[in-house]
Amino acid sequence: MRTTVIGCSIALLAMLAVSTSVASPREIQIDVTSIAATTRPASASERGKAIVELDPQLGPFSKNLRALFAYDSYTFLNKDRDTVEFGDATVFNLPDHLSIEVAPEQLGRDGSDMIEMVVTLFREEPRGKGERRRRTPEREVILRTKIRLKNGGTVLLGGPPINGGVLVLALTARG
Repeated sequence: MRTTVIGCSIALLAMLAVSTSVASPREIQIDVTSIAATTRPASASERGKAIVELDPQLGPFSKNLRALFAYDSYTFLNKDRDTVEFGDATVFNLPDHLSIEVAPEQLGRDGSDMIEMVVTLFREEPRGKGERRRRTPEREVILRTKIRLKNGGTVLLGGPPINGGVLVLALTARG
């Protein structure tokens, strides 16, 4: 009888371990690549020619950048990576007092290999001279959208103006 009780206890623990691991949230790795897209004035010899300057670090995105955006120059600014669980959010700091919050919501609805995320782009309000320190910075929502992409896929988002051009974000998610 003692062997039966021990065997049942081990089987019960094994079932709890399996059910716990299935119920635990999955982690998603998020990469955010910041890109400055600009248009430079064309010289007389360049007018009518398609000349695009592309930072070598942007190789994986080159085809899509050229197809989706009509700029002459694309410059790599930064790449950040973080891991977040479903239901949580992670924030990435961007140039020019901007930040982006990424909150993965689900993976594989209906058996698909898709990741759904809420993406919010914020502009941080800089403090004025003589202004007291705030515990949390004031943030203005510039964009809030829900995106769906294939696990391991990348989406390009055209953002606000920066440095005489536009901020483009390459957002990649894999789980």
